[in-house]
Amino acid sequence: MVVMDAGESRFQLRAGGLIRSNGHILIHRAVGDPFWVLPGGRVEFHEAGAETLAREIEEEIGCTAVVGPLRFVIENFFELAGRRVHEVGFYYEAELARPLPFHETDIVHRVRDGSADLEFRWAFPNKAVLDQFDLKPLPLRSLIETMPAGVQHLVRRNAVS
Repeated sequence: MVVMDAGESRFQLRAGGLIRSNGHILIHRAVGDPFWVLPGGRVEFHEAGAETLAREIEEEIGCTAVVGPLRFVIENFFELAGRRVHEVGFYYEAELARPLPFHETDIVHRVRDGSADLEFRWAFPNKAVLDQFDLKPLPLRSLIETMPAGVQHLVRRNAVS
């Protein structure tokens, strides 16, 4: 994984996917985590971001995916488990080869990923619904609603204690 730790700080490189169904977007979290993220994971050395996303989808969802265009590059600064994290994420459009079940309010997929149990659900990409979820990194909510043309670069800084 492209991860570098220096004292209480961490840098990591991540790839995530914008996967849609019935006007909703797929989000997931490790059970017990307070935040939800777009599906994906950390980039491995010598692996392109789109390759990472395809690998993570196959590992976590159990099917192949067509990874589409890059939509966002987000530099995200946050604190997690007492560590200050600087994350650079590449976020791509993606389409699953086999659709996941669809339900507006329930968990639609669960999987064990290493030592973490992940749960996936669909969320309607508007402010009223996504405000229920602590999505990392925000402001993806507003970007997903408007889906700008081309690649967008954003910097997001959470308050770090």
